[in-house]
Amino acid sequence: MTTLGQHRLHDRIATARVNRRAFVGGAAALTLPAFLTRSRAASAATNLDFIVWSYGVELVQDNIKAFQAANSEIAVTLSDFAWNAYHETMVNRFRSQTPTDVAYNGGDWLEEFAKAGWVVPLDAHFDWVDGYKDKILGFAWQDMTYDGKVYGLPYYADTITFMYDEQALADAGIGAPPQTWDEVTQQALTLKEKGMEYPFIYELDQTLPTITEVYTSMVFGRGGELIDDNRDPLWDKAEQPANVQFKWLVDARNKDKILTFVPHETDVVKAMNTGKHAFSVMYNYNLAALNNKATSPLAGRFKLALMPGDTHECYGFAKFYNMTQMAVARGQDVIDASGKFIQYFGGEVDGQYPVAKRWAVENGLGFGQKPLFDDPDVQKAFSQWVDVDLWRQQLDKARARRQSIWYGIWSEFFRQQYAKAMACEISADDALSASAKNWNELKSRVGG
Repeated sequence: MTTLGQHRLHDRIATARVNRRAFVGGAAALTLPAFLTRSRAASAATNLDFIVWSYGVELVQDNIKAFQAANSEIAVTLSDFAWNAYHETMVNRFRSQTPTDVAYNGGDWLEEFAKAGWVVPLDAHFDWVDGYKDKILGFAWQDMTYDGKVYGLPYYADTITFMYDEQALADAGIGAPPQTWDEVTQQALTLKEKGMEYPFIYELDQTLPTITEVYTSMVFGRGGELIDDNRDPLWDKAEQPANVQFKWLVDARNKDKILTFVPHETDVVKAMNTGKHAFSVMYNYNLAALNNKATSPLAGRFKLALMPGDTHECYGFAKFYNMTQMAVARGQDVIDASGKFIQYFGGEVDGQYPVAKRWAVENGLGFGQKPLFDDPDVQKAFSQWVDVDLWRQQLDKARARRQSIWYGIWSEFFRQQYAKAMACEISADDALSASAKNWNELKSRVGG
């Protein structure tokens, strides 16, 4: 049941915006290619509405075709929406009861959506769920779990990691990547003295949830957390790793002038391939793009390093397939069809993980399914762009973030403060203080 606090939280979203994105997204959904619309022949089948954010949509469509070929009694309609509008779009869909049976989700929003009753635990409906616990990486399993219930299987699971240009460092006489953030500063200043204007480059766009996650991974490298066990903020407290790291970023930009940013990770990949930058922190799959010989002029120069900091930990996460309450309300046929779909896309089919493996081999996406580590095709593909042993070390140090119902909403506010501080419009302390105040206000509204 949706609580009064949850209604107020979601009313805040609904009334704070004119839902232009939702309107545009709805129009886009109405104009899907003909092969994605339901045919007369499919009308007798169980229909599923599947909602994703806009990444690799052609591959998603191809995977749907394969699923439907193996399950002719199920017809799937796909709708995709921009990543930076996804949270808003899903809240609007759930509130308006727009047909949605299976959807991408992540730890950013699981607690919010589950508390509102919009998504349902898989283990309440399918006895096969528990069998995956030992087959899924720990941080991914944690990210898919709320209140002791498991809500998904991984679409992909990955880490946010530190990457560097090995050749650029060697040319500057630097023999090894930085181990701490102080060393990042020192090495960047050395590179700057030798003519590299901005050695550190990363993605910064206040509309993207990604930037909060990248910051989180840096904090984890220092051994820190964003919130404590009581879900109280730590970033506004001096000497806490979250406070120190935020100020490192602001100083790197405005004091040391060693850092620049671009609006999207694809822009980072392009910029790194000019040889004008040496360091970045991104989703790990971007290392595959950096070292793709077909598209990257400097492919082969880019390496993974353990996240700088005292512990070298990093943020590990899962994005996963959820079944909605709307699907449950439609009856057992839809529940069964949703279960088949989720298991095909995120789980094991005849001893294989066909969709997760395809994302890994073709796109370099990380995965939460442990058996894929021993798959020869995955090993061969990953060895082309990453030191697999070092990658496994970083995975062993990855951990999920402490969650809260209001995290996704708070992140929207935090990203605004973050961008203002990086632009020198406000101080780092003011940004952190305002973000803590906003967090505490949201927490009090839902009795958190």
